[in-house]
Amino acid sequence: DEFGGEISGDIVFVQISYVVAFIFLGATLGSKLCGRGSRWAMAMSALVLIAMATVAGFGIASLLGLLYGPVHSILPFVLLGIGVDDAFVIANAFDREREGVPRESEDDESLVKRGSRSLARAGASITVTSLTDLVAFAISSTSALPALASFCAFASINIFFLWAFAATFFTATMILDEKRQKANRRDMLCCMTRKTIPDEEDTGTKEGRIPTYFRKYHAPNILSKQGKALTLLCFTALFIFGVFGLVNLPVEDSARNFIPQDSYINDYSATADKYFPSSGTSLYITFETGPIIYNNRDELAALNTRVTGLSDKPPYIAEPNSESTYQNVMTGLK
Repeated sequence: DEFGGEISGDIVFVQISYVVAFIFLGATLGSKLCGRGSRWAMAMSALVLIAMATVAGFGIASLLGLLYGPVHSILPFVLLGIGVDDAFVIANAFDREREGVPRESEDDESLVKRGSRSLARAGASITVTSLTDLVAFAISSTSALPALASFCAFASINIFFLWAFAATFFTATMILDEKRQKANRRDMLCCMTRKTIPDEEDTGTKEGRIPTYFRKYHAPNILSKQGKALTLLCFTALFIFGVFGLVNLPVEDSARNFIPQDSYINDYSATADKYFPSSGTSLYITFETGPIIYNNRDELAALNTRVTGLSDKPPYIAEPNSESTYQNVMTGLK
């Protein structure tokens, strides 16, 4: 409960991340922040795409009977990153297919053909990336840890729906948004039209700020002699530092790392370490169904032997180190 409560408190960060993603998408998907060429509606469409995939994926996973735990609440962060990436790839391919072509010269048939060419260009990219993510999570879903296996299964199902909705829903909304811009309607308020500005040029998509940066500054700098030497030096140092950290990486399997610092469980564990440093604490189980337990007294009396050999497989019960480790009060009763 303590672990789940701490993770559930991160839901507010999911909401904040969606707001930040919306602002970032709106500022970068279009050629302008406001006016003709802006794509704030498409930024909202990308978030709707992610939300639809999340709802569909969680629903199918629950229908299949997969375990839902507190750790699953961080899955929207993963889906947000993958969904935003798919939206950028499709939008960029859509823009590249219109280079040098005025929007007014496109009819509905030409727009549909551009959409098909764009999806042919972007479809391979989002399919490969989605497939690699899906396979990685699907393989991890075979883990012996139930919570980890369920989380990875949830993720693989959600990634499939992200790919499916990106290739259908988001592409369709891109077509509608292009029709909106061609009709000179306002972004986010498509029922209203804008004033036509005679000097406003629209001879095809222009290179965005990010591609411009890589073409003018990033690529020339790293491909120069000084840039090559600096890049090689930095990555060599990073590799050496990574190897050093890998060799000295401590392995800790304490469940206390998942407990909040101010939780009462940490106080209990510290007290147990202080007074029972080697033997641990005793655990007593009380059953309410007395007659049923009494009728099964022979099996309970053999509890000490039944738990032997379960330390290296589920449910991971420690090996008895003495006859009294798993002492049962019914031992000897006939």
